[in-house]
Amino acid sequence: MNTLTFDTVIIGSGTSAYYAARGLQAGGQRVAVVDQQAFGGTCALRGCQPKKYLVANAEAIAAARHLSGKGITHAPQTDWPALQALKNEFLEGIPESSFNGYRQAGITPIRGRAQLLDEHTLQVEDSTLIADHIIIATGSSPRRLDIDGAALAGTSDTFLDLPSLPPRIAFIGGGYISFEFAHVAAQAGSEVTIVHRSARPLSSFDPEAVTTLLHATAAAGITFWPEQTATSIERSGNGLLLTTNSGASIEVDCVINASGRSPNLGVLDRASAAIKTSPRGIVVNRYLQSPSHPSIYAIGDVADTGYQLATVADRAGMLVAENILYGNRSPLELDTVASAVFTIPNLARVGLSEEEAQRQGLDFRVHKGSTKNWPSSQRIGEAHSFFKVLIENGSNRILGAHLLRHQAAEVINLFALAIKKKLTVGDLKSVLWAYPTYGSDLNNMIA
Repeated sequence: MNTLTFDTVIIGSGTSAYYAARGLQAGGQRVAVVDQQAFGGTCALRGCQPKKYLVANAEAIAAARHLSGKGITHAPQTDWPALQALKNEFLEGIPESSFNGYRQAGITPIRGRAQLLDEHTLQVEDSTLIADHIIIATGSSPRRLDIDGAALAGTSDTFLDLPSLPPRIAFIGGGYISFEFAHVAAQAGSEVTIVHRSARPLSSFDPEAVTTLLHATAAAGITFWPEQTATSIERSGNGLLLTTNSGASIEVDCVINASGRSPNLGVLDRASAAIKTSPRGIVVNRYLQSPSHPSIYAIGDVADTGYQLATVADRAGMLVAENILYGNRSPLELDTVASAVFTIPNLARVGLSEEEAQRQGLDFRVHKGSTKNWPSSQRIGEAHSFFKVLIENGSNRILGAHLLRHQAAEVINLFALAIKKKLTVGDLKSVLWAYPTYGSDLNNMIA
């Protein structure tokens, strides 16, 4: 059996691992990166990036349809196989280039399944790896359905790789994945249904914004079934029959399980060290370190930080390198995390919600409304929009922003900067924004 020694071993090869490895290597460490899957991680290969290829197509189709009869006479249609070919062209070569990129940077890439034996030792196939520190960055996977016929349902990975688009699709779950892919499928021509166990989907977003999104979702031809739990999937004469707890059923050609994601904790199966975990992942302190085992850190979707977002994972990768090199000096700050759902229109938020601001006892006012009568919405035929901005009384600082409209995923970054830098309404109004742009509409949201 081969024994290899490193300063730090990272399990997982996504972007959070990349930032951690590069930071540690630059600090003079001997670093290894281990992964049993294709190198590159979820965001690059199975998530953010390939998803946006499908979303961009849906946005183009929707943009033309919204202007049908208003200057557009023939709306385009999606060529699904060609779209998949475009996406796959982007993906081609990423695993090898990622693997070789580590090697070229002086980092040792290792293919194989890693098993934690103790807080300094890993088993990888027929090799033993010993390290001063171990970083677990194994990510997450689609949560398994516990219903009859669960094996008949696909996952987000299935949807991303569909060679042809099924005429009828049902999505189980009311989160990011269901809504984004439902909008993609609907714009591409599928009959789409979303089945969700509670009355309110997308629970981390502003309820008024979500209500408006549901109107846009219905207008796109998507059926939303609230307070319905999937209980079984079975084959029927013309496809699949999905049944819910109310006895309702729907016949479709494809069922996608998008009911959530679970942290990949299999790396701990043989560990003699009792690493503390929760249903959301490995428990870490604000420095991404296991409180009971200081040589072990966790980053990305496998860490219980409260977020499964690429930006949070990447930031964690940078910080964990600093904390290992120089002692725990760089905490993960999550007070200003912008997030977006790439539906049509986009749903986005940053900062505090009304409920959170009230719970903190803050004195604030709310500016909210629709932009559908603004020129920026009228010129693109946007019928569904909403904004809500929380402003602290006295200081006039921005506390939170919640947007539903075209380009909301871009404009929310301006609000994120304002919150991070504690900018006031006056500061924002003093900027001479490029005009007319969606960014310049910010002035009307804080007036």
